[in-house]
Amino acid sequence: MQEFAGCASDDSDDDLDEIDRYVNTKVSFSKDDSLLEWWAKHSLIFPQLSLLAKSLFGVPASSATSERIFSSSGRILEKRRQSLSPDIVDDILMIRNFRNI
Repeated sequence: MQEFAGCASDDSDDDLDEIDRYVNTKVSFSKDDSLLEWWAKHSLIFPQLSLLAKSLFGVPASSATSERIFSSSGRILEKRRQSLSPDIVDDILMIRNFRNI
């Protein structure tokens, strides 16, 4: 966990205490709160764990980008282009994605 947080502390007892406190804490979670809001509220009590949770739960759950790439790859692999190697298709997709940035 220290590597993730970017701190080089020789004493890992604080991290173990934080994990033990979290495990022994009775977690109360309301239906109105999201997981990110809960970790933001408890970031003073569990600083390292909240940092880890925020990075894990902060990933958007959307498939829009993957759907867009899948659709564009279908347009690349037309009947007349079926002899393209996978590396060439990857290169074409990368160029198209960077062009839109």
